[in-house]
Amino acid sequence: MISKIEESSLLDRGGRPTLRDMLSQIVYDPAHAHISLRNARLVLHRASIAVQLQEELVRRFGSHDARVILLRLGFQAGTQDAEFIRTAWPGLDIGDAFTAGTRMHTMSGVVRVQTVYNDFNFKQNKFAAEFLWHGGMEATEFLNRQRCASEPVCWMQVGYASGYASFFFDKLIVYKETECAAMGHKHCRVTGKTAYAWGADDPTVRMFREEVVPSLADLPRRTGGVETAIHVPTKTTSRHGGASLEDVVLEPVRSQLDSVAAGELPALIVGPHGCGKHLAARYLHHQRHGTGGRLRRLVCRSLTSEQIDIWLRKLKQSRETWLLENIETLSEECQLLLAERVESRDLPPGLQLAGTSTHRLSELIAMPALRRDFLFALAVLPIELLGLQHRRGDIADITRAMLAAMSENEALPQHRLSRAALDLVKGIALPGNLPQLRSVLLNALFKARFDGGNELPGEIQPKHFSSELALAPPSSADTYVGGIVDQMAAKSLTMSELNQRIYAEALRRSDGRVSTAARMLGVTRPQFVYRARGIESGN
Repeated sequence: MISKIEESSLLDRGGRPTLRDMLSQIVYDPAHAHISLRNARLVLHRASIAVQLQEELVRRFGSHDARVILLRLGFQAGTQDAEFIRTAWPGLDIGDAFTAGTRMHTMSGVVRVQTVYNDFNFKQNKFAAEFLWHGGMEATEFLNRQRCASEPVCWMQVGYASGYASFFFDKLIVYKETECAAMGHKHCRVTGKTAYAWGADDPTVRMFREEVVPSLADLPRRTGGVETAIHVPTKTTSRHGGASLEDVVLEPVRSQLDSVAAGELPALIVGPHGCGKHLAARYLHHQRHGTGGRLRRLVCRSLTSEQIDIWLRKLKQSRETWLLENIETLSEECQLLLAERVESRDLPPGLQLAGTSTHRLSELIAMPALRRDFLFALAVLPIELLGLQHRRGDIADITRAMLAAMSENEALPQHRLSRAALDLVKGIALPGNLPQLRSVLLNALFKARFDGGNELPGEIQPKHFSSELALAPPSSADTYVGGIVDQMAAKSLTMSELNQRIYAEALRRSDGRVSTAARMLGVTRPQFVYRARGIESGN
């Protein structure tokens, strides 16, 4: 038992925010039925609901899936509370912010935490801890309703501790409950370590990586309670319904990406800046490795052959994808090393190579600094993503999916585009592709949010679009075509004259070789000869 004096000292124990700090800032607003802490809404409910939820989940889905669901809920709650502590108390010492997780657990009435040891060093990225839990909600309520448990039952609390710690270390921390009051122990005991310290083959670590940590969009779907065979759903949906942004952007190349993943081939993904190359690489990574593993983005210009050689030696059995960005800037030594490894099949098992470039394959082939053996090792099934100016038919779907994705961020309000606003977006020149579209939509979203005179709250209208962002300068190709149309409108150029110029330029570039000129324009030699003669005769 804890004496009254000890109870009082608990209020001020530890760093900031102390329990007293937290409790003093809880506000109850009866007019709006809100309980809040630093403007974050809280809800008061009976503790028994946790065990009732656990019972229902076990009955419907079985013990394993019920555990995963509650671990996921706890992990997400822990991550959100960690972020809340960092933003609600800005300037807080990181050590105080980290240990505030135990005080949050106590303040909310979930469990009283007693530290056995809590060794952490953020500079060295090291962590190991052990705590005793007294009067935990899940264990106590389980005993109130049932006999002793045969295994630990504090699933949400374990998930919470793991999520909270993982946020601060920016890597997976896994807690395990080694003693549980619901099993008849005096208290619950939990031990936390990095996933690396537990070991990659540890069953709990694997469960966290594959089932607890991934987002809903990354988890396999279930049909009639049976998991589908593929790692990632063929179609993903946003929280607000409809196709996800990844799904819409990658639709033209999805089958190619699936083929590369199924064949375990290196990949070459090309396309202009902002067209979705990283989305494609992430999709390929998930198809190849499921929801685990690591997608490592590597800037080719800064890589050395020594670095690559060391990394390859360290990888024994890999679930990594190396995304080599702008392969044309990779040094010849690095190209040679990777080309030889691919050709001799001497890469670590499971390692996925994916290179990107803003240049088309034909342009890359013409670059003298790019080794052919390296380029063609990647380009077995080359994947090309087009810029938005060449995907006008997809702009509406991409816009809706992007707006839904932005609204899933709780800091942003949910809005919809009016029909007129969507038509406006479809007509915008977007040489900056997805990043520019996102900027345009964010700008309009916040203008609509703070528009007090908006007739339809929650709707983005044409007036909310900034002319500076929306009316971006057209690409050089658009300018060239526009100039031609202007000449034809002014009667200074006819269609016949334009065709004559095109065929004459093709002949000039091919040194008068008709067959070469025909291939250049995508027509047969007889078609080229016929049309060129027709133009010359004025027909």
